[in-house]
Amino acid sequence: MTLDAFSGQRDALTNLLGRGQFLFVVSQRMKDASRSAMIVVNLDRFRLVNANLSFADGDAILRSTAVRISRRIPETAVASRLSADEYAVALFDDDVEQAEAVAEQLRAAIAEPHAVGGMDVIVTASLGLAEGLQGASADELLRRADEAMRLAKRLGSNQVRRDRDLAAKPEDGLPPLLVETMLRQALQNGELEIHYQPKIHTRSMQVVGAEALCRWTHPELGHIPPQAFIPVAESSDLILPIDEYVLRSVCRQGATWMKQGYRVRISVNISGRQFMQDGFPKLVRECLAQTGMDPQLIELEITERTAMCDVERAVHVLQELRKIGVRIALDDFGVGYSSLNYLIQFPVHTLKIDRTFTAGIQSAVNQTPIIGAIISLAKSLNLSVVAEGVETFQQFDYLRENRCDEIQGFLFGAPVPPTSFQLSAFVAKLQPRPPQPAAHEEPSVEPSWLEQLHLDTKRLPNWRQIASHLADSIAPHVPLDRLSIEWCEEGDAFVDVCEVSLREEIPARPVGTLVPKGASAAPTVLRAGTALISPDVLERPEFEEDDSLAADGVRSVLRAPLTHLGKPFGILAVQSSLERVYTDADRRTLAQVAERVEDLVWSSYQRERWAYDALYDHRTRMFHRAFLAEWLTADDPVWFLSRAKRRPYPGWTHATASVLRIEPLAEWPPSESERVAEHLGQLWSAYGSPAWPAVRMEAGEFLFISLDSEERTFYTFLEHVRMHLRVMEVRNTRLGSPYVSLSMGWGECRDTWPNLWNAYLQARTQARSALRSAGEQGGATDGGAR
Repeated sequence: MTLDAFSGQRDALTNLLGRGQFLFVVSQRMKDASRSAMIVVNLDRFRLVNANLSFADGDAILRSTAVRISRRIPETAVASRLSADEYAVALFDDDVEQAEAVAEQLRAAIAEPHAVGGMDVIVTASLGLAEGLQGASADELLRRADEAMRLAKRLGSNQVRRDRDLAAKPEDGLPPLLVETMLRQALQNGELEIHYQPKIHTRSMQVVGAEALCRWTHPELGHIPPQAFIPVAESSDLILPIDEYVLRSVCRQGATWMKQGYRVRISVNISGRQFMQDGFPKLVRECLAQTGMDPQLIELEITERTAMCDVERAVHVLQELRKIGVRIALDDFGVGYSSLNYLIQFPVHTLKIDRTFTAGIQSAVNQTPIIGAIISLAKSLNLSVVAEGVETFQQFDYLRENRCDEIQGFLFGAPVPPTSFQLSAFVAKLQPRPPQPAAHEEPSVEPSWLEQLHLDTKRLPNWRQIASHLADSIAPHVPLDRLSIEWCEEGDAFVDVCEVSLREEIPARPVGTLVPKGASAAPTVLRAGTALISPDVLERPEFEEDDSLAADGVRSVLRAPLTHLGKPFGILAVQSSLERVYTDADRRTLAQVAERVEDLVWSSYQRERWAYDALYDHRTRMFHRAFLAEWLTADDPVWFLSRAKRRPYPGWTHATASVLRIEPLAEWPPSESERVAEHLGQLWSAYGSPAWPAVRMEAGEFLFISLDSEERTFYTFLEHVRMHLRVMEVRNTRLGSPYVSLSMGWGECRDTWPNLWNAYLQARTQARSALRSAGEQGGATDGGAR
C-alpha cells in the first residue's frame, strides 16, 4: 500500500497524514528498515495565537508550518499532523544519521516569521527525537519522542531534546498512568513517609533544622524515587493531598520534638498548585493549631518559578503567611528568571541556592561567581542563605568562607526517618582532614589554631570585628550560638556589651548595649578570676541577666575573665541554646583564647574610648566645649551620648539648657578657677542630675542639659553652689588673697532637641541678666525662668 492510498485519509487542513494512518505507515516501513527515528514537533504557546488573533489566522500558521516541515525532510520520510498543534516525522535507514540535523533545521524553519494579518508572527517549537533499531514498535518510538519533546518544553522551549536526555533509570520507567494509580492507593494505605535531612550552620557547626522530604516505599516494588512520582503528582490533582499530608505530618513531628525539649526548625516544600490555592494560608493555620506546633519553627519553601507566575498573587499569599508567623524560603534560586525588583517585593526570609550551582563549585563549569553574587545579594537584602547538595569538603570550605549561613547535603547526612534523626547531640562535626603536602615537599609545621587566632586578631582594626572573628574561629572548637565581650571598668555603673550571633534565632543584642553592673555576671567572674560555666540558665539562673539570656533562647553560658597588666577589665563569654553543653575542656579552651587576645581586645576598646575620653575632664566631671559640637552634629545623638556617658539613654524630643555663670572667675588664676570648677562638678553629681551631661563652655560658664525630664528646680544645687562660693570668699579673705568677690547668674530655657543651641543662647542671656541684677544689688544671686 502506497502513501497515495491514504490520500483520502489525510488531515484536511495541512494535507499531512492523520495520527492513525501515520502510525500504520511507519509500522510497515519499520519492518524493513534497519533503524528508524521519530521526531515530535509541538508549537510553543500556540493558544496565544487563537486568543489574540483569530482561528483563521491560526489555521494559516498551521498550514504554513506543515509546508515548512514537508520541504525540509528527506523524500523517504513520513510526516503527520498528530493533533491541533503537534506534528511528527519518521526517518528510516541512512536518513537516521541526519536525524538531529533534520530536527534542528525544522526548529529553525518553524521559528521564521509568519505573515499573518499584515504583520509578522513568530511561533517557536519544541522538538523531541527518539531512535530505534529494527523490530522496534512505532507506538513506543512515538512515546519516547513525545517525552523528549516535553522535556524540551520544561527546559525552556524552542529547542531539540533526545530521548537519552531523559536519563531514565530502570525504576523510572513506570508508565505515568500506572504511577498515578499506585500513588492514589499509596495515599490511602499510608505508604508515604517523611524523612528529614539535617541543616548545618556553617560557623557554629550545629544542626539548626531539617528539610522534610517525602519518600515512597511500595509493598512490591520497594523504594520509588521522588523523581519518578513527584512530577506525576504535580501534573495531576494528587499533589494537593500529598502537600497537605506532608505539612500535617511535619507539624505533628515538630510538636513531638518540642515536647521532648528540642526546637527543630523544619522546612517543607510547597508545590506551585498548593501555594496558589485560595485556602492555603487557612490550611497552614489549621495544621499549626491542631498539632500545637510553633509557627516560628516551620519554614515553607516555594520555588522561584512559582513566585514569578503571578507576582501580585504571590506577594499577597506570602504576606498572609508572614502574619501567621511561619518563615518563607525561596527555593531553587538562580535557575528561574526573577528580577531584582520582584525579589525585593517578596517578603521572604531565606534564599536557597540550587544544587546545580553547588555542584559547579570549582568544577569544569565554575559556578562560584554566581554563588558569590547570590550570597552578596541576599546579605544586602538582609536574607539568610542556604545551599543544598553539599557533598565535598571543597564545596563546604567555599560556602563557609563566603558567608553562606546554612548548608545541607550528603557530606553531613542523608534524609532519614524521624526515629533516626539525631537530636541528643544536636551537633554536627566534620571528620578530621589529614594534611596533604606535595610529594617533593617536607610537611610544614603549622602554628596551632590558638597562635593563628592571635596573629589574625592583631590585624583587625576595631573590637566589633574582633568579636566577629573570635566567634568564627572558636565555633569549630567550642560549641556556641552567640559570643559576647563585656567591659566592666571600675567606677562605671554599667557594663558595655558587644555581641555576635551565629544564629538568627538567637539575636545579638545591639552593639553598644549597656547592662547595669548589678545585673551582670561580669563582676562575679572578675572577682573569681577563672572561667565559670552556667550549665542551664533556664532551670537555674545565677545572675539577673540570665533571665534575658533565657528569653533569647540561651541555655548554657561559659565566661572567662579578661585582664590587662594583671588588672581585670572584662569577660569573654560564649553562649549555646543547648543545656549543659560545656565541659571542663571547653573551659580550658576559652581561658586560653582569653589569654591570647585580652591585650588586643583592651587596646582596641581603648582606641575607641579615646575619642570620647578626649572630650571629658575627669577632674571637673564635665565635658569640654567640643563635646557639644560633636553631639549636635552626630548622626545618632542617642548613641553618641550613651557612648560618651557610658550609660543607656532612651530617645528624647525636648531638651532644657541651664546655664550657670560665675564672675569674675575667668579673670582668676587657673589654679583658683579650676578649684571652683572641680567643686562645681562634685556638687552637680551630688545635688544636680548626674545622669545628664554638664559642659564647661568657658572658664566661668557652665551648661547643664536635661532631656525630656519632668519639671523640676535646681534649688538645692544652687544653694550649695552659693554656699560654696561664700566659703571660697571667706577662705581667700583669711589667706589675704585678692580673689574674694564672686557673683553667679542662672538661666534656663526649654525647647525641642533640634533647637538646643538656641535654648543655650537664651539661657546664657538670662544668666548674664541675672549677673547684672546682682551687680546692681551688690551681691551674688541667681535668676532666670523657663
